[in-house]
Amino acid sequence: MTAADAPQPVTGHPAIGLTVLVIAASLTGIGLSIMTVGYPALGEAFPGVSDPTLSWVTNIFTIVGAATLVPAGVLADKLGRRRMLIVGTLLFLAGSVMGGLAPSVGVLIGARAVLALGASAVNTAAVALLLATMPANRLPLAIGIWAVAGGTSSAIGPPVGGLAIEWLGWEWMFWLNVPFCLIVLVVVPLVYRESRSADIRALPDPLGGLMVAAATALVTLGIVQSDPWGWADLKVGGSIAGGLAVFGLFVQRSWHHPNPLVELRLFRFPNVRRSNLSMLIFASSWFAMFFGFTVIIIRSWGWTPIEGGFAVAPLALFAGVVGVLIGRIAHRTGHRMFILPGTAIYVGGTIMLWVVLGDEPNAAVFVTGMTIIGVATGMVFPSLMAASVTDVPADKHSLATGINFTAQRVATTIGVALGLTFATTAASASEAIDLLMGMVVITAALSLPFSLRIDTRPRQAQS
Repeated sequence: MTAADAPQPVTGHPAIGLTVLVIAASLTGIGLSIMTVGYPALGEAFPGVSDPTLSWVTNIFTIVGAATLVPAGVLADKLGRRRMLIVGTLLFLAGSVMGGLAPSVGVLIGARAVLALGASAVNTAAVALLLATMPANRLPLAIGIWAVAGGTSSAIGPPVGGLAIEWLGWEWMFWLNVPFCLIVLVVVPLVYRESRSADIRALPDPLGGLMVAAATALVTLGIVQSDPWGWADLKVGGSIAGGLAVFGLFVQRSWHHPNPLVELRLFRFPNVRRSNLSMLIFASSWFAMFFGFTVIIIRSWGWTPIEGGFAVAPLALFAGVVGVLIGRIAHRTGHRMFILPGTAIYVGGTIMLWVVLGDEPNAAVFVTGMTIIGVATGMVFPSLMAASVTDVPADKHSLATGINFTAQRVATTIGVALGLTFATTAASASEAIDLLMGMVVITAALSLPFSLRIDTRPRQAQS
């Protein structure tokens, strides 16, 4: 390759470029986690709206995300990463303004859908620009900063959101995004050149995206309507069964489609199959606990949004920090040695909270439990993500990552629906905790059969 043929750097200001990418990616973390403290505030702002209806303000974000992450990545490669980052930020800005001015829950749901579209575009374009920004010898550092930023943004969402809600009103869950969006829109065009992939994949199966959204929405509908309809009602069972049936059709279509939304042929690799199934189950457990517990401590214990936000912040903060530290070791030792003890610590911390907590608030125990579970999460989540691409050829990494991101979004939707349902339908805090913790422990344990068989050790270590 001659000097003229060598790829040109996408920015002459890598430090500024990395900073603005971290700000852009933080929009998603804050946008999702802030709803943990925002949900109770919305219930007070719209008292005539039922909890099942209100839950769609949260659920729509992850449902749309599950269906659009992969296509957004392909469009970023095809149309340009810088352009896609700007378009995504504009969508996020529009959704934020729409949410801040929303007169009804229906408009809020629409605003969150727009936010989800923006988040899909921003995340995929920002990751691609990150990889193109940093020299090879500094990529581990950049990725480490990225991982910490993801955990930190999810951690600051609840306390900052709690402060904004209590002092300024629920609308500021959305207005908080505006200055960050404006920073991205101003800085990105100044410091980044356009970047495209040399090997552009065709836009994946659009019907596949609709099927993922429909399947997830139907299962979610059955869960959130379980209280007004009753678990024994045929409509609940029919919704969940219908969602599973659509998902089955999606899997069948993906196996045979020449350009599927999710490249399920990669499931032939054992670690891809095992890590993604484990992620789907474990993440459902985690997000149920995260959202469910936050609603319980605000609604049933009477904590303010500020108190609730700071109380749950250690969960995401320690997950991000520990995840970076673990990642530097796991690629040499294999990821299973962190996934299994991390899951055990997660279950143990959950059981501790289950045994000790009840109708009366206990801040010391709760924050201690959130810290322990946060550390465990940092051992499990990044390890499962890394294991999902370990066996995959380098040119298929983006496809494998798309599978993992889709699994996470589906799991988030199901977990949030379960967590909010248990937290809002129980007669007391202790009953809500019993229902929530029982589901969380059982679900986490169900991930273990898949995690036990993950083996990403270097080949010389396996022999």
